[in-house]
Amino acid sequence: MGRSIERSFSINRAIRRYIDENDKKASAIADRAGIRKDVFSRIINSKRPIYADELIPIVNAVGIPLQDVIDAAVGGEEQ
Repeated sequence: MGRSIERSFSINRAIRRYIDENDKKASAIADRAGIRKDVFSRIINSKRPIYADELIPIVNAVGIPLQDVIDAAVGGEEQ
């Protein structure tokens, strides 16, 4: 009961990094993914986790292969 759960936002950060590095517009990605802009903002700013049913629409809207996001999240945590 008193256990705290530590969340990892590594996938959120990997997606945010890709958006920033490729000059993508977060609002356009949110529209394409079918996610409200305020919710998407919270996701890419690591204020809210990405739910499983949101991940594929987001990576498709961003235009990045899912495996690249996973690799960046798993391998890029040193940053």
